[in-house]
Amino acid sequence: MKRVGILGHDVMQYPLIAPASAIWLVIPVHTFAVELHVGEARLVYTDDEIPIRYDGSLSTLRNESGQMLFFHSFGCRIRNNEHRRSRHSWHTGPPDDPLKTHLSSRTDEDLWDYNGWYENTEERGIWILGMYEAPGGDLLGITHSEVRYPGKRQQFALGIGYSSDRGQRWTYCGEVVVAADPHKNVGGGAYHIIDGYMQVYYNDTEGQCLARAKLADVLQAARRHGVGPWMKYHEGAWKLPALKTTSATPIFPGEGDEDVHSDAAFCTALKKYLLTVQTHGRGELLLFASSDGVDWRREAVVDSNDDGLMQPYSDPLLEI
Repeated sequence: MKRVGILGHDVMQYPLIAPASAIWLVIPVHTFAVELHVGEARLVYTDDEIPIRYDGSLSTLRNESGQMLFFHSFGCRIRNNEHRRSRHSWHTGPPDDPLKTHLSSRTDEDLWDYNGWYENTEERGIWILGMYEAPGGDLLGITHSEVRYPGKRQQFALGIGYSSDRGQRWTYCGEVVVAADPHKNVGGGAYHIIDGYMQVYYNDTEGQCLARAKLADVLQAARRHGVGPWMKYHEGAWKLPALKTTSATPIFPGEGDEDVHSDAAFCTALKKYLLTVQTHGRGELLLFASSDGVDWRREAVVDSNDDGLMQPYSDPLLEI
């Protein structure tokens, strides 16, 4: 599935602007060299203008007429608090105004069949932070869950959601990835399809890591409203069960504050996989690239601020 858009910011964290930086591919005349450049930040929405509580990367989907739809998911945390209540919304618009036209919004009660998960909880929420369109039109959602049982600390996991009606209703299939410490925020949502595997990026206790499963197996299990085994990448092999509480091998050296609440893409011109990463207190949004989805190199600083403000959510341009 293709996503279109721009690299953006999390406007929950700061009230004035949600700037965006375009990614440009520069192809010199008479050569085959391709360079990646990040353009200047520009205003997309002010806090007053944005029609959603921005809490995740936008998923995209083309409808039958070719119109691009943008899906935003805000998971429910506190059921009786209207400010913290879930909203899962479809919009449509051009890339520089993707939320121009509101199509529909649902709360988690209307959107999700929890399928027996997370019963008897004080707080629960499922965010769809990545979306994959299967042949035939069924949708997989890469989900981020936050759950708190009475007397317990909050727990996080990546999971799989499934929709057979173009994203109007979803069934939660189950958890597939947890960090070594299940109380650590796993982030998530970014994924690539590589050599027949669905590969997701998440935060583990030692850094940013990978987990994967065969895409055909993920689809087959999801159509039965279940999940199969996923494996973490560890010491050069995919050998750790992804629900096992053991930390995997980080995919790039960092400074300890990186976070993959992010998005991912494959650039056909560069023939590289792209991944955005934010840096919490350093206030940076970074762009990484890889030729195989395992070995990553920092390519550019997409944007930064001097106030140490978080900017974890982004939507990279794919159709280039």
